Amino acid sequence: MDAHKSKRLRAIRGMLTYSLLCFIFIISGVFTLYAKEAQTLRQSIRALGMGNAFVAVVNDENALHYNPAGLQSIEQHIFEILTLSGTVNQNFLDLAEEDSENESEFIGNLVGQKLYFRGDLTLASVSGPGWGYSLFGGVLFDGEIHNPTVPYIELLTYVQSGVVAGFSQGFLDETLDIGVSFKTISRSGIGKRIQITDFVRDDFGDEIEEEFEEIRQSAPDIGMIYHLDQWYNLQTRLAFVAKNIGGMDFGTTGEIPMTFDLGIATQSELAGIDILMAADFIDITYAATEYKSTKRNIKLGMEFGVFKRTNGHHMFSFRMGQNGGYSSFGFSINVPYLPLKIDYAKWSEEVGNIAGDVEDKRQALQLSINF
Repeated sequence: MDAHKSKRLRAIRGMLTYSLLCFIFIISGVFTLYAKEAQTLRQSIRALGMGNAFVAVVNDENALHYNPAGLQSIEQHIFEILTLSGTVNQNFLDLAEEDSENESEFIGNLVGQKLYFRGDLTLASVSGPGWGYSLFGGVLFDGEIHNPTVPYIELLTYVQSGVVAGFSQGFLDETLDIGVSFKTISRSGIGKRIQITDFVRDDFGDEIEEEFEEIRQSAPDIGMIYHLDQWYNLQTRLAFVAKNIGGMDFGTTGEIPMTFDLGIATQSELAGIDILMAADFIDITYAATEYKSTKRNIKLGMEFGVFKRTNGHHMFSFRMGQNGGYSSFGFSINVPYLPLKIDYAKWSEEVGNIAGDVEDKRQALQLSINF
């Protein structure tokens, strides 16, 4: 009897131990696992200032990257001679200000932090009523240090260049705009886990160079915008876009999946101020993220602009919004009598598993010579 009872107690203890280990494993996974950030080919600084809610707004040169149907809403031709933009996260800025003489302290402060920098370039691009094309390039550095005992870096870095072109057409007495665009991109880079001890190896540089991949991918976008009947001075638009049809796989430097996005936007005018309001549901099938989190896919934004110029942009614009639950704001100065536009945005990206998990604060500045 005692032997049977002892055997049963051991079985119960074993089950409890197994359950406890499973619980610890699950909890540690929830709090330490970082989801890979969904990649985007191009982001509009203007859109980021208003929560990146832009699928139905798309009335400027960024229609080529958000919804080609928006090309029909461009009122006059926009010629971009040169556009430069840079994006950094707050950790990158804090690192630049860090003053540490102790190497171990320096590395320890970086553990668990994401360092992010992105630079974008646009050259000789034209957008006009119903059509457009753009030549673009960019660089990305995205690294995160783990494990303070034996540190390692999850590194993603690449250089890319490409071209995108598209057109749109109005149907049903100009109430329905349908647009198509096609892009091709060449990307050279590496995505790799690197141990901190690798940096002292003599052959480390050669190894990294050998592992660099150069991959070219292409994909079309198809979008539509439906214009509702105007109510007083309130113009409303409903939008849908299928982006990166077929997906684009760049090997170790990541992939840009096919997504389906929905949007609604209203435009009105009050006392000489043009007012835009927008709401988007991005990636309705959750193809771009490993974890389903509806809140992170919702984008909300507003824009206030005065004195619209011939390039379609306002002389002064102010924006604010919500990007997946995080606040954003931005502004633009379209310098009078000069073909120069300055855009600024401050926002946050979700880099964890669910909305509100791991906030990554970012800022971007863009200078554009256009007319």
